[in-house]
Amino acid sequence: MAESRDVEVHRRQWEVRPEQRDLDLALGFMVRQAAMLEFFLHQTVRRLVGGQFAPLVTAGMQASGLLDAVKRITDVGAVSDEAAQEMTEMAGRCRTAFRERNKYVHGVRVIGAENSEVWTNNRRNGNVDQHPLEADKLMELGADFARLSSQLSEWYRHHLDGHPRRPGQPAPQRQSQE
Repeated sequence: MAESRDVEVHRRQWEVRPEQRDLDLALGFMVRQAAMLEFFLHQTVRRLVGGQFAPLVTAGMQASGLLDAVKRITDVGAVSDEAAQEMTEMAGRCRTAFRERNKYVHGVRVIGAENSEVWTNNRRNGNVDQHPLEADKLMELGADFARLSSQLSEWYRHHLDGHPRRPGQPAPQRQSQE
């Protein structure tokens, strides 16, 4: 466990470099929102599987495995064609968001005088890939996770529980690529 003086050293570094504090806070926000989406994915698989042993199906599953399970279950006709199509579109956006998250969470942060980067191992060619690390981008990714969590919970509320869509909660739509 870290000693209090170690924690204070890091807090003082934030005072000297407030942009690093902003990055840390944005990273924490994004990770928290990603964890929420992963929680809702667990709930979705459990709801689709049903029964008292459903939690055993998802035990230890990571996001990609949960998304694979949702795809297999919806592909065999467990839900309507409309629900399956909505889930396919949402799952694609989830996969993209989780890939982005992995880059920031599993990469190494390199702090420069002007900016920060995250370095990741490129598994295809063995090189190190360098990506800009910006608090605003982390916050945007966190907001994407929050939106996906809301859409996912609304999806199973509507398609699995039979509730009408809430006002202001249209069917999940493919987001435009900017």
